[in-house]
Amino acid sequence: MVVLMDIGAKLREARESKGMTLEDVQQRTKIQKRYLKAIEENNHSVMPGEFYTRAFIKEYAQTVGLNPDEVLGPKQQQQETPAAVPVQEKSEAPSRQERSRVRENDRPPRKERKGIPYLSSIIIGLIVLAAIIVVVFIYAGGTNNNNENNSANQQQNEDQVTSPESEQESGNDTADQSAESEEQANEAAEEEQAQQEEEQTEPKLSVDEEGTASNPVTTYTLENAGDEVTLKLSAQDGDAWLQVGDGNNAGNVYTGTIADGSEAVEQDVSDLETVSIKTGFARATKLEINGQELTFPIDNDVQTITVNIKK
Repeated sequence: MVVLMDIGAKLREARESKGMTLEDVQQRTKIQKRYLKAIEENNHSVMPGEFYTRAFIKEYAQTVGLNPDEVLGPKQQQQETPAAVPVQEKSEAPSRQERSRVRENDRPPRKERKGIPYLSSIIIGLIVLAAIIVVVFIYAGGTNNNNENNSANQQQNEDQVTSPESEQESGNDTADQSAESEEQANEAAEEEQAQQEEEQTEPKLSVDEEGTASNPVTTYTLENAGDEVTLKLSAQDGDAWLQVGDGNNAGNVYTGTIADGSEAVEQDVSDLETVSIKTGFARATKLEINGQELTFPIDNDVQTITVNIKK
């Protein structure tokens, strides 16, 4: 048991010398005022346990500018239960970088370009040959003009009868092809829009500010959180005392101790714009918000994580 006879007086004297009230200390440490008052009055019966008593005293001492080791003294430091060795979680391998491929247009070899004049000569020869054939055809057909005129008139009449139907069928085919192309374009646009909306609505967790040893408060931002926001609390390799509250100081939504390996506690925080999670044993505490893991960046036992929720 930690001897509190002189500790409470030291902490109260340091607080008053800095002109701070218990409310000021509560605001900075997130420790409830009744625990702070009990520490100053050496009334440890209301504390959640010996381990958390020492942890609260350490954080109180840091807040009012005292050395926690000197406040507790070497004898009390020897009485502290060795902290559980933190389990180092394997970090995921960094994501693979995307590589873009640049395609260069193939240029025709110079040898092929040299063949252009030869190709032009062939085209000119074909045109001349076609002209000769036309002249021969006209000359040879001069004697049969009457028969050809009659046949042409008959063919023209047949074409006039059948042409509207052919034109209508051709128009229908063109309209069908146009409608099919438009439908395919609309489907492609809808798929692209749905993919963009899915990417935009995927939850994203980022670190705004990491805590330090003197100010162990880490701030996250959860974007695209959605209408339902669930906080999952669990403990591993040790018991963890946790306090979950409205980050805007509107009160606590959960306070308790989670036993090592027990079933995780899920807390609905959908109505909060900012949620604050305080733990007395960070190394044993496991936190998730909407499936995104919240980690503690420093080695302090007592730490606070604040999450700004963006719907």
